[in-house]
Amino acid sequence: MYYIGIMTGNSLDAVDVVITDFEDDIKDICAHSIPIPQHIADSFRILKNDIKSANGDIVKVYNNDKIKFLSLHDEYIKIVAQTVNQTIKKANLKKEDIKAIGFHGQTCYHNPPSINTDNPNTLQIGSGQMLADITGIPVAYDFRSDDIMNGGEGAPLAPIHNQHLALSLKEKGVFPLVFLNAGNTGNLSVISNDKSGNIKTYGWDTGPFNHFIDHLARNEKNTSCDFDGKFGQQGNINYDLLRNLFEKAVVCSDNSNFITKLPPKSSDPAWYKILPELNDKNISFFDRIRTAEFFSAYIMVYNLKFISPDITTPKYFITFGGGWKNPIVLNDFKNLLTGKVEVLPEHKTIFESIHNKEIIFNNSDSYGYSAQFMEARIFADMAYCLDNNIAYSTPETTGCKTPTVCGIFAYPNGKDTRLWSRASYGWQSKKRT
Repeated sequence: MYYIGIMTGNSLDAVDVVITDFEDDIKDICAHSIPIPQHIADSFRILKNDIKSANGDIVKVYNNDKIKFLSLHDEYIKIVAQTVNQTIKKANLKKEDIKAIGFHGQTCYHNPPSINTDNPNTLQIGSGQMLADITGIPVAYDFRSDDIMNGGEGAPLAPIHNQHLALSLKEKGVFPLVFLNAGNTGNLSVISNDKSGNIKTYGWDTGPFNHFIDHLARNEKNTSCDFDGKFGQQGNINYDLLRNLFEKAVVCSDNSNFITKLPPKSSDPAWYKILPELNDKNISFFDRIRTAEFFSAYIMVYNLKFISPDITTPKYFITFGGGWKNPIVLNDFKNLLTGKVEVLPEHKTIFESIHNKEIIFNNSDSYGYSAQFMEARIFADMAYCLDNNIAYSTPETTGCKTPTVCGIFAYPNGKDTRLWSRASYGWQSKKRT
């Protein structure tokens, strides 16, 4: 029952691969990473900007320069396959031991119903067929499309995997709980009991997490992120900038504020606005990045207001994702949750209703689940679920009409010619299989 999961996030820093056993309990066998070469990361950022300028029309972008696109695509798949093969070797396994690979691909555009109700679509780049051919292993991929086509957000994909982990943790007394994912985008998974004792799982994106922090670090200090919060600790929170970020940085197509929108909801870096104030050199760099760090924690805590009053208040908060490696953001989150830090006056009542000093706060590693490879494991789980025809998205986690089995398979030496997801721009007007 070994499945492989792969993640290359929006940060484009590495290919993360994990081999997970699903036979009795969810248990990681081996994990491995390879850094993504800078030229591949930079090329993807250029591609994403081109796709954004084309309003998500990947066919238009592809036709403008097929050779350039295919060169990037093939380099990307090859380094993913290299990481997979190295992980199998590291685990002393054979390819025949692996049931399937779960491959998310690289998200280059995401336009869900919560952002744009008129033409929801999602775009992940990556040929499952090419990966299957190189590795010799069946590949489950294109996980978001089925959910989008069934009226869902196509994300977040963490909640059902987090639910699977929570069912095991419940037997150890760790329940009810919230999983907190801090990637380029933040998201929450809430698993608890309703008043009848039934287990309920909810999930939604909170908005940007590492996005603005990394933008400032990359553009003004030529480094990928604020390692250990060394920049942020030299600055102070600028509450005027905080208010502008909260009100203007994440807006939907109807100009409503995504942060205050009711779940289910999902977001994407393409919709995060780099406000002029964020780059304003009249405000010190250290104050701007400090405020961006506070903002990340601020909106995640703010989003706790959407937890249903009909379920038992979660007691355990479990973190994963690279954003929590920044101690500044981690402390901000804890201080906001316990009422130890100033908030915007207009949000004072909301935060007071959220304050909770009884929470037990830990990294997922404390419970035996690698935080670094949690997102990769999500796609191992998705491959397992697809292989066993188990629904992976639900109305409570993505807003889909009915529970949805997500993904398609590509098999070695098959004939799947897709280079990107089925629910990309214009899918409604095309016949897709």
